[in-house]
Amino acid sequence: MLPLYLRCASGALLLMLSAALDAAPNLPVSELPTGRLPGTLQAERFALQLTIDPSREDFTGIATMIAKVTAPTSTLWLHGRGLDIQSATLTLDHGRTLKLSARQAHVSGLLELRAASVIPVGSATLRIHYRAAFSHQLQGVYKLLHAGEAYVMTQMEPQSARLAFPSLDEPAFKQPWDITLIVPNDQQAVANTALVEATALANGWKRLRFARTENLPSYLIAFAVGPWDIVDWADIPANAVRQSPLKLRGIAAKGRGPELHYALAHSGEIIAALERYFGIAYPFDKLDILAAPDFASGAMENAGLITYRDSLLFINEQTPARLRQAYWGVQAHEMAHQWFGDLVTMPWWDDVWLNEAFATWMSAKIVAELQPEFQVQRNRIESALYAMDGDSLASTRRVREPIRDFTEIAAAFDGITYQKGGAVLGMFEHFVGPENFQRGIRQYLQAHARGNATSSDLITAIAATATDPGAVRAAFASFIDQPGVPFLRVALNCAGPQPRLQIQQSRYLPVGSSASADQTWQLPLCVRSGDGEQTRSQCTLISGSDSEVTLDGERCPDWVMPNADASGYYRFALAAADQAHLQAAFAKLNAEEQRAYADSLAAAFMAGAIDPATLLAALPQLASAPGRQVVTAPFQLVRWIDQQLSADAAASSQLRARVRQIYRPRLAALGVAPKPDESDDDRLLRASLLELLADFGRDPELCADLAARGRRFLGLNDAHQIDADAVPADLRGLALAMAAAHGDSSVFAAMLQTFRGSGDSLLRGQLLTALGRFTDAELATRARAVSLEANTRSNEISLVVGAQLGEPETRSAARAWLRSEYTALMKKGPRGLGTGFARLDASDRCSNAEADEIDAWHGPRLREIEGGPRRLAQAVESIRLCAALKAAQTPK
Repeated sequence: MLPLYLRCASGALLLMLSAALDAAPNLPVSELPTGRLPGTLQAERFALQLTIDPSREDFTGIATMIAKVTAPTSTLWLHGRGLDIQSATLTLDHGRTLKLSARQAHVSGLLELRAASVIPVGSATLRIHYRAAFSHQLQGVYKLLHAGEAYVMTQMEPQSARLAFPSLDEPAFKQPWDITLIVPNDQQAVANTALVEATALANGWKRLRFARTENLPSYLIAFAVGPWDIVDWADIPANAVRQSPLKLRGIAAKGRGPELHYALAHSGEIIAALERYFGIAYPFDKLDILAAPDFASGAMENAGLITYRDSLLFINEQTPARLRQAYWGVQAHEMAHQWFGDLVTMPWWDDVWLNEAFATWMSAKIVAELQPEFQVQRNRIESALYAMDGDSLASTRRVREPIRDFTEIAAAFDGITYQKGGAVLGMFEHFVGPENFQRGIRQYLQAHARGNATSSDLITAIAATATDPGAVRAAFASFIDQPGVPFLRVALNCAGPQPRLQIQQSRYLPVGSSASADQTWQLPLCVRSGDGEQTRSQCTLISGSDSEVTLDGERCPDWVMPNADASGYYRFALAAADQAHLQAAFAKLNAEEQRAYADSLAAAFMAGAIDPATLLAALPQLASAPGRQVVTAPFQLVRWIDQQLSADAAASSQLRARVRQIYRPRLAALGVAPKPDESDDDRLLRASLLELLADFGRDPELCADLAARGRRFLGLNDAHQIDADAVPADLRGLALAMAAAHGDSSVFAAMLQTFRGSGDSLLRGQLLTALGRFTDAELATRARAVSLEANTRSNEISLVVGAQLGEPETRSAARAWLRSEYTALMKKGPRGLGTGFARLDASDRCSNAEADEIDAWHGPRLREIEGGPRRLAQAVESIRLCAALKAAQTPK
């Protein structure tokens, strides 16, 4: 799954359910199994029969578990949250049936079933009849409205299956599932597996029985009911790995099936590429891809029924380059999960990185094979650097972080799990070699297919392919079992018969950090050095705080790049003379190495090792680089320097003018207007440069042109009609933002009308973000109100206020509104909104007093929210680090 946000219900939802409790006392909260279940109840098979009518506000279900009781007990623990349980019985293997009382014992959804007598060890059948309300927060079984039609669909990961049915809602419990849906005749229904039987019932209903699934955990169960378009696509052909064709379908809201053409047309080649790599056939009986009109995450890897935000599947050749590339990346990520996560599943959430890091890494590998022009290896570096920023916090966590409580689970779905984990996998693939790495992956999947596996299982399989398995295991463990980013101080020493690198290793820390730098890793170091026109690369494992690496060759190199191909998850700083030599050899570095070099400057600035003048002096060299990501690398820090360090308006104006002077020539070389057949990279670079020069640099010519294009798009033209061709697709969001920033009430009215009439998720998001750019107080107030309108989707409600928090003129009012409307926002939004709003509220704050205030206001609200405590701690720490950096970089 791509990143999700979750919020739990309050303690007031503890329910006294229909069967009366017996006289046994309730356990104190401290003794409740709010982490892992005790395992007294083990499922061998699950059967679900659900009666669902999307026009209603609730549904009914019968959950049947063919189970084993592993120890004598009078209490069975499982999960169910907000379920109105009407009856619960346990039939023992000799036929005796016990009535069970039931209660939700904890806000996490811990469900306690009690018998009046001791339940013996042995086989048993647990049957629960219940009723539950549809969620309106994009979790569990949730209801959504689209174009006047009601739909029901699901999102179970990580802890929302318990909202849908009583279950053992942990990844360790994998068993087959029999799913039956009873729905109105005029509704379509899909589930994880193929439909095997449809039976007409009385009063306009039908019963749909789906094939028994393979072994699956509860979080991978999925179904959808509604007036869906179902597009039957051509089967994915058999190949050398898979003996039979694979059924492929697309599912979209009514009338939107034709928009799935591009996504369906390319699904087969992604599946085939994954099968070639794994050497294992796609592991389920069919593949459906569903475009959800309202969805909290990017996508979800449900076995055989992958769900996506619809904007990721409604793609064509004219779609903005960034979104089209996102389709490929997300599609490959979710399809990779069908093996890594679905076929083989982690036993507990501390190993969720096995799912998400692998899918992140594998996605880049598959897209690089199928779409080499996307240059995804450069995006891989961006992902690793993004992870390093979060991993530099004292409040960061390990890749494999122990999880003891339900609130800690959602926090595992972050940049450490996805991007750091993916970067670490890539580093070790580079170190042991791609063929060895692939052999280890195949062995791991074959050994644990249809079951569970741990980090140790994966690392052992990969290490077994290396020359020194023990060293690789130890090195791998040092990266996943401790937090932080390695930091290498590197100096070239050419005294003696061969040149050597002298390396000091510690933990990278930004200025003001409370963490200790006294930390080391067993680190796969790869360096590249240059001697005239000749370059050499070499790799070795280093460990300890001090080490020395002898370079190949006898001559002292002209320069040394301490992170060859930027393949390593670490930051570096060279001795002053060596840094000057590397800077002079900048053009000899590849694009990945140039990006790592740019990061070394940013890291030095954040650590207080270089001042703003030194960083800004590097901009012309970075601006001339061929790689897009190198050109754009310093943009965020330039904005920070202006916002936090510019002494007055004149200083700010001077910095903006300097930025225009440096980057305008690069834009001129590209051209403001797109060219036929130009690369995606050029389109993306143009959009980034225009945003910098117009939005930050306030270039009057560019601002006026973009705003005019935005107005024409909205129909504010002589024809008084929307002009979709007024602005290229890659620039539409920026043009609308500029139209708002330089617009009046007529522009506001046109945007609002267009938003209310559109079902296009991408355009809706762009319009809401643009509405947040109006700085007039009255228009800003009206824009915030749109967030709570019935027409605004749950996954859209933070867009206006998020944009307003980025504007000095509207920031204060937006913060006040966020807090005054907090209850209404939490009710309407997805469950992760509480943590999301805490981070928004923390944005652009840069003082210790503000850090204290954020902690005091949001702390009580996030204490029992999944992921809340850690994400709030990180937001608060980020404010304190900003304050420390500002103090360090402000001239005394």
